[in-house]
Amino acid sequence: METVSLTPAEQALVVNADWIYLKNSVLEKVMTLMGQLHLALQEAPVTNTFPFPEGVLRAGAKISRGERYRELPYIILDYPRLFSKDNIFAFRTMFWWGHYFIATLHLAGEEKEKYGHVIASAWRQLAEQQFQVYLQEDPWQHDFENGNYKLISALSELEFKQLLDRRSFIKLAKPYSFEEWGKLVPEIVRDYALLLRGLTSTTG
Repeated sequence: METVSLTPAEQALVVNADWIYLKNSVLEKVMTLMGQLHLALQEAPVTNTFPFPEGVLRAGAKISRGERYRELPYIILDYPRLFSKDNIFAFRTMFWWGHYFIATLHLAGEEKEKYGHVIASAWRQLAEQQFQVYLQEDPWQHDFENGNYKLISALSELEFKQLLDRRSFIKLAKPYSFEEWGKLVPEIVRDYALLLRGLTSTTG
């Protein structure tokens, strides 16, 4: 039987419990922050005026927590949220350990068909606000690594429209660094409101 041994770095870590306590403290604070963000999104004026699909607001918020998104801890807030077999309308905020916060608007099915042309026509505004668009076929990758996203400002208006037309879903996202911790809630609420107001700017 092969002997299981630790590297010097692993040996130094396994005898030190302090980092686990610090990690748990950080994650508890992120959970609290996500709760505060949920309330701020819920109270945002746009939430009361936007024509959400039936049942979206009644579904409330969902906060999920895990240890191994690409081998690192994560916390996700979904609000507002609709995930069904045929349709998705969701605003997702994710904390990913060692990287950043991510806010994503995810539309699929009927919601993508309803708003796709509006998003395409908002190319300039989205580019100016530094939003990124998802490029991959699998919609369930959430991070900005491995070419998952591209700045909309790096695409022409035609390229952006063609990309949206090729997919059955749309994901628009923006990262927020941990250095922005104290400003995170108002900044995400601001971008959430920008996105939702944009969806209703030319629909009738």
